[in-house]
Amino acid sequence: MLLPISKPDVSKHYLDYTWLISGVLYEGGTDVLIPELMKRGINEVYFYNVAGSPIGRKSVVGVADSFDVEQFHVVVSADQAENIFDYIYRFCELSLPNKGFINMNKLFYSTRLDLPELSETANAEMSD
Repeated sequence: MLLPISKPDVSKHYLDYTWLISGVLYEGGTDVLIPELMKRGINEVYFYNVAGSPIGRKSVVGVADSFDVEQFHVVVSADQAENIFDYIYRFCELSLPNKGFINMNKLFYSTRLDLPELSETANAEMSD
């Protein structure tokens, strides 16, 4: 190992042109949405279930009405953001009442995930 170790240029590792599309689906459906997004090359997507009910729907105090409510997050590049937003809006039928909602925000910074190749890590371990 040679000293001093040069630090990589920080500006090359941070992406400043990514957007976060997030939303809530009151009746679920992200299990169908994610494979469709992956077919379009979008791999930065995740979801989780939340307990709740749509605004305006009556519920019993202390008991959640629906456990199918899911929240999702999708990270896309700026040139894909409008198209993917529109696709999710149409695919999930969010124009219908009580289906859910969606929003989009520009991310200040995001970091590219670069995993080293197996051969690179093996060579690094052998040289140490």
